Amino acid sequence: MKKLFIGCFLILLLVGCGNKTENRVSVEVSPVTVAVGIGKIVPQGGVSKLASPVAGIVVEIAVATGDKVKSGDLLLTLDNTDALLALSEINSRLVTQQKSIQSAELMKEQGLTRLREKERKLNDARELFDAGAVTGENVRNLQNDYDLEKQGQEKLQNDILLQESQLREIVSQKNMRSEELSRTSLRAPMDGIVLDVLPKKGEAVNRYETYMMLAPDAPLIVQAEIDEMFSNRLALGQSCEIRVAGNPQPVAQGKILSISPDLKKKSLFSDSGQDLQDRRVREIEISIDKDTNLLIDTKVECMIHLN
Repeated sequence: MKKLFIGCFLILLLVGCGNKTENRVSVEVSPVTVAVGIGKIVPQGGVSKLASPVAGIVVEIAVATGDKVKSGDLLLTLDNTDALLALSEINSRLVTQQKSIQSAELMKEQGLTRLREKERKLNDARELFDAGAVTGENVRNLQNDYDLEKQGQEKLQNDILLQESQLREIVSQKNMRSEELSRTSLRAPMDGIVLDVLPKKGEAVNRYETYMMLAPDAPLIVQAEIDEMFSNRLALGQSCEIRVAGNPQPVAQGKILSISPDLKKKSLFSDSGQDLQDRRVREIEISIDKDTNLLIDTKVECMIHLN
């Protein structure tokens, strides 16, 4: 009986192991059809960080956060006292130079009149010399006077050309001063919405320092990052569900508009950078099919339906 009991136990054990092996082999893994990415709402083209072309003290702020502006609208004014003085000085030099040229032109006209008169007298003297009415000395004296007057006219003409060249240089300097003055009035480079005004009235702004954040008047999109595991399965036009982080219900639908050609380090909502796994991501842009009142920089989750 003991041997029979042991034999039955071994048979049951082998059958059980065979069933487990059979079940394990028959399990099939379903392919992943959805990739989840983390993104944020941004205007198409991105937010512009406006930089000041000159340094100065803020004397006027013409807009506030949330204002809509048109291209060319005044945003901020810097102190322009030095620029105004420089432009006033160059305008005075310009007027003086113009008067100098006018005076030289008048002297040139008077000299031409004298030159024509001396030329007439010289021609008359030559005719009289041929007739024997005057001596050669008289002709030579008149010729000398004519040559001196002609040289004076040539010198005066060269002086006018030099003064005109100086005038063009002053005009160029005036244009430069006018441009410097215009740069103290900082204007919107495009239509958009003011997101943030950084300096306050009376504060200094350095050259090339960001003074304002401006969102262009463009459709909102999602800028997202997809894990490198799914990077090769992304394609333009793939549909996507957009969810606000923490809410399982989709707030919008969209499609992939663009895909980066390479893998990058995580950048959106990155923490301290001490991730245990050094994984890369592929950046994509997703359209939003309707106005969902989502705010710029809202964190969202993107459910990409892979092909």
